[in-house]
Amino acid sequence: MSSPAYAYRAYGLHVRSDVPLPFDPLPEPASIGTSEPPDVTVRRGAVPETLPAGPGHPIRSPLWQARPGAFLMHEGTVRFLVTGGRDVLIDPLGGDADDVAAFFIGSPFTVLLQQRGLLTLHAAAVATGAGAVLLLGTSGSGKSSLAMALGERGYPLLADDVTGVVLDTRQRPVALPAFARQRLWAHTLDKMRWRGRAQSPVRRGLDKYWVPAQRSCSAPLPVRAAFVLESSPRQPGIGIEPLPPGSAFWALWEATHRKRAMDAMRRRPAHFRTATVMARRVPVARVTRPEYPFLLEALSDCIEAYLREAGPAGRGKARGVSASGEAEPFSLRSEPDSAGEGTTGEGTTGEGTAGEAALHPPPAMSPRPNGPPPGRASSGSPATPSPATPGCGRC
Repeated sequence: MSSPAYAYRAYGLHVRSDVPLPFDPLPEPASIGTSEPPDVTVRRGAVPETLPAGPGHPIRSPLWQARPGAFLMHEGTVRFLVTGGRDVLIDPLGGDADDVAAFFIGSPFTVLLQQRGLLTLHAAAVATGAGAVLLLGTSGSGKSSLAMALGERGYPLLADDVTGVVLDTRQRPVALPAFARQRLWAHTLDKMRWRGRAQSPVRRGLDKYWVPAQRSCSAPLPVRAAFVLESSPRQPGIGIEPLPPGSAFWALWEATHRKRAMDAMRRRPAHFRTATVMARRVPVARVTRPEYPFLLEALSDCIEAYLREAGPAGRGKARGVSASGEAEPFSLRSEPDSAGEGTTGEGTTGEGTAGEAALHPPPAMSPRPNGPPPGRASSGSPATPSPATPGCGRC
């Protein structure tokens, strides 16, 4: 069997694929096959209509079927079979390359990460000098828009729609880098005057576009904080409410991407372990804004001010980030074991204290720079938040 033609890196995994995917390409893909075996292999082939026999009783829904270690989904014009956290079989049926790529990075790849033991959150994430900041929320809550607005202030993108979290060897939640692209609706691009940055449509018939990140982070980062984005017609301004660990846990549960599939594959125990640790160790806050207007700049101001007021998270050493905000070597690999339970490999990092790591966009954290944000110095220092943002409960 010939080696897949495409090689990518996503969520810390080496992915080899028969079909083009929107992940970050690895250099010289032809030479990688012999030197580094892939963590994930994606191939084209015939996918059956029903899940093949295997351990456990399959759970079925109108669009998917799942049992421990296996997931079959008919998404639009494409059918996927994901097994063991390692192998994906894609049957395009009547779909084109854009359909395959767009559907693949939704449920199928989320399920693959769950099979490998990752906590999969419906969240965007950006990098700061003190670690990753997660922006959780339902579809349409403004995760991608806020991540892009923070990117304009110099904060590199870590993930757009799904953030994968694992525990390092010291049981600290770590967010893994996804890929350096975002998906934004046309009306958002027009409203924020970002249309000039858009590339091709995500797929036919969808008024949503790929937008490359201005700066991106390719290093795993300790989770610094998480914000749950909500809106209300009765909210006069922007409010930020810290959540106690119990409420934080349920907020993480609600933000879990593809919970029903996770349960069908019996992945809830692994999910609960990581979510429990994260709720105890990471500050989680609820951010409520008016439904209209969006107040995107004011929201960015409030989050920056809240993080500065709260100070660096945790005590002692910050893993993966130096005092200057530079990414230190960090090796982290999530492997599925024979029972389907994901285990976290060994991680090594540089030192750098959390108290010393300034909460600012880390200028050296982006090995994939796409140029500094417009109107900003190359150092990436953010604008000082306005102390009098109208309607902001924290600024």
